[in-house]
Amino acid sequence: MKGRNILNTNRLKALISFDVMDTNPEAIYDEITSLAASICNTPVSLISLVDDKRQFFKSHFGFEGNGTPLKESFCKHVITDDLDVLVVEDTHADKRFQDNKLVTEDPNVGFYAGASLTTADGHRLGTLCVIDYESRQLNETQIDGLQTLAKQVVHLLELRKAKKIEQDQKIELEKKGRLLDNIVSATGIGFWERNFANDTFTLNPQGIDILGIDPNTVKNFTTDDWFKLINPEDVAEVEKKMLQCLQYPSKDCSVQYRFLQKNGEFKWILEKGKVLKWNKAKEPLVMYGTLQDITEKKSFTTELRRVKNNQEAMINSTRDLMWSIDLDFKLITANTAFHELVKKIQGEPFNEGDSVFSTSVPSSITEKWKSYYTKAIKTGSFSVKQKIQDPSKFWTTYGLTSFDLMYNKEGEKIGVTCFSKDITSEILSQQVLLSAKEEMQKIMDTSLDIICTLDEEGYFLSINRAVEDIWGYAPKDIIGTRYNELIHEEDIISTEENAEFVLSGNKVVNFENRYVHRDGHAVPMLWSSNWDEKDRVYYCIARDNTEKKKAELQLENSERRFKTLVQESSDIITILDAEGNFKYVSPSSTRVIQISPEEFEGQNAFDYIHPDDLERVKTQFNKITQNGSIKIEPFRFKNKLGEWRWFVANVSNQIHEPSIQGVIITSRDINDTRIAKEQLEQSERRYKTLVQEGSDMICIMDENANFTYASPTSTKILNITPEQFMGTNAFDYVHPDDYNIVFNEFIKILKVNQVAIKPFRFKHGDGHWIWLETIVTNKIDEPSLKGIVVNSKDVTTKVQHLNAIEEQNAQLKKIAWTQSHIVRAPVARLMGLVDLLRDDKEKLKLEEREQILNYIITSADEIDNVIKDIVDNTINAIDLDENK
Repeated sequence: MKGRNILNTNRLKALISFDVMDTNPEAIYDEITSLAASICNTPVSLISLVDDKRQFFKSHFGFEGNGTPLKESFCKHVITDDLDVLVVEDTHADKRFQDNKLVTEDPNVGFYAGASLTTADGHRLGTLCVIDYESRQLNETQIDGLQTLAKQVVHLLELRKAKKIEQDQKIELEKKGRLLDNIVSATGIGFWERNFANDTFTLNPQGIDILGIDPNTVKNFTTDDWFKLINPEDVAEVEKKMLQCLQYPSKDCSVQYRFLQKNGEFKWILEKGKVLKWNKAKEPLVMYGTLQDITEKKSFTTELRRVKNNQEAMINSTRDLMWSIDLDFKLITANTAFHELVKKIQGEPFNEGDSVFSTSVPSSITEKWKSYYTKAIKTGSFSVKQKIQDPSKFWTTYGLTSFDLMYNKEGEKIGVTCFSKDITSEILSQQVLLSAKEEMQKIMDTSLDIICTLDEEGYFLSINRAVEDIWGYAPKDIIGTRYNELIHEEDIISTEENAEFVLSGNKVVNFENRYVHRDGHAVPMLWSSNWDEKDRVYYCIARDNTEKKKAELQLENSERRFKTLVQESSDIITILDAEGNFKYVSPSSTRVIQISPEEFEGQNAFDYIHPDDLERVKTQFNKITQNGSIKIEPFRFKNKLGEWRWFVANVSNQIHEPSIQGVIITSRDINDTRIAKEQLEQSERRYKTLVQEGSDMICIMDENANFTYASPTSTKILNITPEQFMGTNAFDYVHPDDYNIVFNEFIKILKVNQVAIKPFRFKHGDGHWIWLETIVTNKIDEPSLKGIVVNSKDVTTKVQHLNAIEEQNAQLKKIAWTQSHIVRAPVARLMGLVDLLRDDKEKLKLEEREQILNYIITSADEIDNVIKDIVDNTINAIDLDENK
């Protein structure tokens, strides 16, 4: 489709990258337009840059104004038609320009020639053009000259762009340089450079201050001068490190030594360096390095040793395991408890520096621990639970191991510290607690909300059957899983923060997050949770928040706890005997069906069921004797007003449960939801009938007029199926004589909401043309459509009738002309002859009277012939109307 190159995203990005639109005039571009006008002998020359709305004149020779709207642009045709050069010798004779305001009004352009401003990537930015007010021609030499100058304009734009980028980079480098100087100054680190060719040192101000030497002597400071100030006890170590560093290829050198100060005291220095320049003989030329004052750090060595001794005494007195490893998985240190356990497992303890992986344990265990250490090194702190088999005992113990990264003073990773605590008693306590709560699970499973418990690490310990309906998992799939494995990734952080808040002793109500259903969709949840410090367990109730109601169910072994749990629920919870008689009804019945619990006393539930649903509900209810729980599909239940409301119910057999002795039914009102669903289905049926059976064709297109949808009526109207339209462009079907008119109307939709296009010819599937009348509506921003909606009506018969009327009017005009001109002449003569005879009074001779009578007869015959012609023309006009 023509015109799409104007809106090409890559072309517009290329134009924007030059940052030239709306810039001030520049002499170098004005010289080019002046030269172009001179070569082509025209009064006007422009450098025109075209975006998606207008054209901007970077240079305008012989023309006032900085640009025009896009619709008046001549240069846009170079882009839309993908031309290297466009020459219009006579604008008044060219259909593209004869109605242009620049042609019909001031300045009355008569001639145009433009050469494309094309980048190296093939993007057309605009033109270098020349304009005259009279039609004219250019010779080949002039056209070549115009194209050559256009290339020079592009070169100038590229140079301008490159220069701006260079200036921006220079400014950025200066900023970074100032920032680096500030950082160096703030850190207090000294920098030095050693030149081996002339044995000189260069130091920054921080380096001079650290070494404590006279700034005036730095230029003459040599290697010998440096060694003379090093403590004699440290010279050998410094020389050794220096020689290692000067061997090719160079390695980083790091050494600590004491350096003599002006006051006679020594300062501890940490020096690091490396040779960065070598000659061809691989001899060092230039070495660079850093200096740090570590005197204060060294002064704490004795204190640190004392603290370390005290810490080791404390660490070795505990029965918990403590150890640390380096980044190569070698033991740094460990407490007595760790060494004793290792000795029991493999016969001997690890020594410091030994690998912590032993061949005396299975490879699977080695790989598991290696994965723990690797995770700690990569991600930092975390904890795991694991079973620990002690050979001296006959049962399995449980441990909780924590891993933390170790850093040196410079912030570098140096290893991992590990702490393992025996939590066997805690695990056993939790298991006892879970066993004691098994009876609660039966009551929990009647709830439509999720009821669960979690341990301190966030692992599910128990969960009721509601999880199957809400998350799609069976309870056994959830137990033992950590909660953050099921949470939507965007809600993990907020949920973990909430868990910490609850763990600190706070009770949380109505906390919202999303869990991922088994089929992948997100389920919004509403949580209430509490932390039991004694049991070390989270108690939680959660419901599907899409229904915007919350039910807080706390199930107990007694009737009192059960009623407390259900009385505020939005569902109706009832207890029936085996025959369906009410034993208990929750207070929510008053709110949902306007019948109080007291009114149900002595009543049978089946008396309230709709007759059409009664047999099905009874059949499902009777299955409860063989099944622990069932679900009753939607059925109708009578409310206080005699209205039938739709419900669904979960039924649980608790007849043998001493605290209940009945069938628990949890019922939910779905009447409004069902009605809304039926209304939606009815609306969809009406829409489908309107689209498929209507007399109009409805299509959806993208902004380039490519079909993305066509209604089934296209087959009836055009004998073209919707599938045949997919992937084609609407303008491929438009008659060539109507193309420009339809295109100009269509592109208006990008700026207005709706456009009406007058009748135009559209190709029928059989090959002939039919007339369509179209309404175009912009729905690109409508999420459900994301396109342009086109509603077209076949008006071929209407157009043919209008054409027939025009032809008939022409015939009638011809008849009217005949009446007014041809008939009047003989009638006038006839009336004159009659008047002559009337006024004769016997003055005329006989032969004269005969002659007049002959004239009258001739005029009468002439009138008769004219009347015949009129009748024939009228009949033809009528026949023409009937044939149309």
